[in-house]
Amino acid sequence: MQPVRLLVFFLTFMGLAYGQGDDCLSATYLPNVSNFCSTNSNFTNVGATTGLTSTPTCWPAAATQDVWFQFIATGTDVLISVNGNGSGGSMIAPNIALYNGNCSLLFELGCSPGVVGNGSTQLYEGALAPGTTYLIRVSSLPSYQGSFILCANCYTPNINPGADCGGAAYLCNQNSVSVASLSGGGLNNDEPEPGTCLDVWGPDEGNSSWFKWTCQTSGTLTFDITPINANDDIDFILYQLAGTNACGPRTPIRCNSSSCLNSVGSTGLNLVDIDIDEWPNCDPGENAYCQYINMVAGVSYAILINNFSASTGFTLSFNTGNTNNPGTFLGPHPLLNYTNTNICQGSTVSYNATGSTNVAGGLNWIFSNGANSTTATGIGPMTITYANPGNFLGILNGFDQFGCQATEFVNIQVTAPPVLINPATQTICSNNNTSISLMNTTPTGTSIQWTVSSNPFVIGASNGTGATINQTLTNNSSQTQTITYTITATKGPCTVVSTTVVSVNPNTIPTFNAVNPICQGDVLSALPISSLNGITGTWSPALNNQASTTYTFIPTLGQCASATTLIITVNPTITPSFDPVNPICQDWALAPLPTSSLNGISGTWSPALNNQATTTYTFTPTAGICVSAASITISIIEQPIAQFSVLPNDSILLGSTLYFQNNSVNATAYIWQVNSQAFSTEVNPSYLTSDEEFLVFTLVALNQTCTDTFEIQVPLMENIFIFSANCFTPDADEFNPTWKPFISENYDLANYHLTIYNRWGEVIWESFDYDAAWDGTYGIGGQAVQDGVYTWVLRLKNKKNDEVSIYSGSLLLLR
Repeated sequence: MQPVRLLVFFLTFMGLAYGQGDDCLSATYLPNVSNFCSTNSNFTNVGATTGLTSTPTCWPAAATQDVWFQFIATGTDVLISVNGNGSGGSMIAPNIALYNGNCSLLFELGCSPGVVGNGSTQLYEGALAPGTTYLIRVSSLPSYQGSFILCANCYTPNINPGADCGGAAYLCNQNSVSVASLSGGGLNNDEPEPGTCLDVWGPDEGNSSWFKWTCQTSGTLTFDITPINANDDIDFILYQLAGTNACGPRTPIRCNSSSCLNSVGSTGLNLVDIDIDEWPNCDPGENAYCQYINMVAGVSYAILINNFSASTGFTLSFNTGNTNNPGTFLGPHPLLNYTNTNICQGSTVSYNATGSTNVAGGLNWIFSNGANSTTATGIGPMTITYANPGNFLGILNGFDQFGCQATEFVNIQVTAPPVLINPATQTICSNNNTSISLMNTTPTGTSIQWTVSSNPFVIGASNGTGATINQTLTNNSSQTQTITYTITATKGPCTVVSTTVVSVNPNTIPTFNAVNPICQGDVLSALPISSLNGITGTWSPALNNQASTTYTFIPTLGQCASATTLIITVNPTITPSFDPVNPICQDWALAPLPTSSLNGISGTWSPALNNQATTTYTFTPTAGICVSAASITISIIEQPIAQFSVLPNDSILLGSTLYFQNNSVNATAYIWQVNSQAFSTEVNPSYLTSDEEFLVFTLVALNQTCTDTFEIQVPLMENIFIFSANCFTPDADEFNPTWKPFISENYDLANYHLTIYNRWGEVIWESFDYDAAWDGTYGIGGQAVQDGVYTWVLRLKNKKNDEVSIYSGSLLLLR
């Protein structure tokens, strides 16, 4: 097996999925920190809150916007870099701190403050314990928050590389190595050969490091040199040595000093480029990478790495992603084999180192916290049990006979099994719901399903999925029946199985005595709270004595009884109905009341009939169910008494006005008549006589029902008169110019005859026309008579009896 390659693939695949924890307890786990680097702007502290952990010793006091990461050490040294503004992110002056311990008791191991104007910060720390968990804390001032690249390389160095070829560090494996910082070009800062791409005027080396190795198996070689600061310009020369001495005879086979920087500032060899050197500047087609080499077994190689721009360090990694027959280095080659990397809590992983080569110095195992054993030696196999959930490492260190060390490791993810809380047994009543909760919460990635046993008497049970079994079960028998739910919960590699046996009791129907019908409004007794077969419960709705109602009996829970109903009939009350009796006048005869109502109800009346006063009579039914009494009121109206007087009451002349005084009682309206003809409805009217021969006045007094009449005959005196003036003045003025007599209408004017005589008895004026008047003249031509006394004679006939009357008198004429 090739665990390193598998893990590198996993890391590459997972790179875009990382988040960051806002505090220690939520720190983001980094599964592989062997040359780990996140993508550009992968992480950020924008929006981070102030945690409970005190500020590291070297940080500014205001640098509280922190985010946290955690990793398990695979080596003794770690180089951490955070690249922000100008180096793949936007954070300014990032701060870094490294801790071990747990979140309740942390120990600060290292601290590196950010520098304003520099977007990158590095932290190197040694003396780590492989297999131990460490915490990385990243922060900035509030105004400097932003995104960043996080890089970390945990490794075990053999020896720190020197700046001269004589101090070249020997690499006995292809594990990534990091250099925290550089310190000049060494004692000889002009080591690159003339004619190579690093040969410049003056000293050729600024800040340099040397490495060497010997090829064990032939094959291709690629490498990446990634600066801690992406803006640093890293250059290199790769040599093939004549022996094993890096300062001895050597041949430059690759050289790169191009300033064509990619996003992380890396340089090296890859499988796609074909150039073998790139010179200073950034010429077209250059990208700071050269063509791979084919290493030859037994041949030694050396590399000079130079940073002209700064003293910050770098990480050197080999054959990353190179599957094209990669060559190996001479040194120990431990081979870590394992059975599983994703297990359930309490399960085991079997490890062995079968296939390891060149490990004469021994094989040492380290199992990170949570394993039942922390260390072991030898090829194995070793069976390790993990009692706690989490992320753990299995680490294998191989040593050759010279003490050279190589490390392999594998990530182990231990998942906590789901916890089922279903009861072992449950008893329900038929037609009730199971309501079985299977889990308090359903963690992400957990699936739950159940199967149900067969029982022909129970319906409603079926297989299903979900965190709750809610099924209504019906028992179709008279005996208790059981079914079994088998529940399986799966989360990742964990599977938990449990059962619940459900007993389904049959339901009993409560029985009650029937309730006799009642009449509307009668008292209705409370319904029993216990049935005839001993089932208790409650009734609804509330009792109603006004209408027939269906009442539902709900059994108390736990009795396995079904609801039932009871109908109570409420008969409507029938009220006898009768035609109303019109009001009568006092003393009128009162007809007997009917002994049967209009709606056919027979009965008797009380009290006895009374024609003297208004009385309410009660009808009492003689038989029938739900029949009520009835009543009727007969109004007795008092008799009105008509009475009046008239003024004047004697010697009444035609044309006189009569005045009536109404003295009636118990009346509300009046009709006045004269000679049987109505003339007024007033209370006290008047009447003007005309040509009546007699006068009989009648008063009719009324109320709403009764009447009375009173009559008076008034004596009428004949009204005959003649009137004449005894003087007139027929002169030129307008006063009294003529004379004539005035007579009443009782005379017949057709027989009118007026004669005027002078004192000698001569007729001087005569008229048969009542409308003619004497103007004091006589004869033809109308000569004026003298002043003096004249005599008049009037002959008239009475209209009624044709009697002729003669009237006479004297008349004085004055001019």
